[in-house]
Amino acid sequence: MRLQLANSSFNEIARELGLSHSTVLDVSNSRGVSMKVAQAIAEKIGSSPDELWPGKYPSTKKGQAMS
Repeated sequence: MRLQLANSSFNEIARELGLSHSTVLDVSNSRGVSMKVAQAIAEKIGSSPDELWPGKYPSTKKGQAMS
């Protein structure tokens, strides 16, 4: 729903990233892991991957390494 409010969709993200709709959907439903997809979804709705999927994607703020 938040993607709709941002005038976006899983299909749009899939096209932008050159991936299948199902890949993007799997990441959104926590059935798959992809920082690239998670970041794209989060950016569309003004959030972060760690906020949307707590603990699944570590913070990537400057100066912090991904573990």
